[in-house]
Amino acid sequence: MTPPATFPACRDCPRFATGPPRLCLTCARSQLDLVTGGCPVCSQLLDGNGVCPNELCRTARRRIARIHAVAYQGGPLRRVINDYKYRGGAHWPVILGRLLLAWLDETMTADRPDLIVANPSFVGAGGQRFAHTEAVLAAAAAQDRGRWPFDRGEPAAIIKTGPTPRSADEPRWYKQFAAADLRSALRVPDPARIAGKFVLVYDDVCTTGRQLDTVAAALLDDGGATRVEGVVLGRAPWHRRS
Repeated sequence: MTPPATFPACRDCPRFATGPPRLCLTCARSQLDLVTGGCPVCSQLLDGNGVCPNELCRTARRRIARIHAVAYQGGPLRRVINDYKYRGGAHWPVILGRLLLAWLDETMTADRPDLIVANPSFVGAGGQRFAHTEAVLAAAAAQDRGRWPFDRGEPAAIIKTGPTPRSADEPRWYKQFAAADLRSALRVPDPARIAGKFVLVYDDVCTTGRQLDTVAAALLDDGGATRVEGVVLGRAPWHRRS
């Protein structure tokens, strides 16, 4: 049997079109910096005193219950995410969708969400080039055969109605500003699809968690969700403080 190519050389893998999610995650994990022993709320690295340096985890205004992460954003994973988001690597939704599926099977089986949605994209003037989070969820749903409750509705369960400031690689104070702007652009078209549900929000990368917290606020306040958690492929690690 031909062994799979090493992540991220996924297009050269003989099982690219048919590889099961568990195989893809096992292959990728050999190249990833897995999240272990971090903050139980946001998955961030703890400081030298065992405290999470992320202010979001300590604020009483936090709306998201927890942010899970597959790995820390760095090395091959960072290259993959950047290639996908900014250079349009069209094959990546298949692989990233499988990583998400395998993570769900390993992590969420005992506490299953009622609905899995994307941190919504806005494609248009001033917005993103394409709906990258939605494409990963669609690829995961296509391979899942109905086992997990991915949002398949049209329109999506939560949408973004206009462009918002980009916050990737920006300082933390700017991310707070961008999150406030995001809230005014979010809409829940049909609250009945959200009401009373545990909703899991997918995104590619998390730094402070402000965007995910803002999406959670919209799902809770406008949709009537009972609990919202997030999951990201890459957790941007902050430097440990002594």
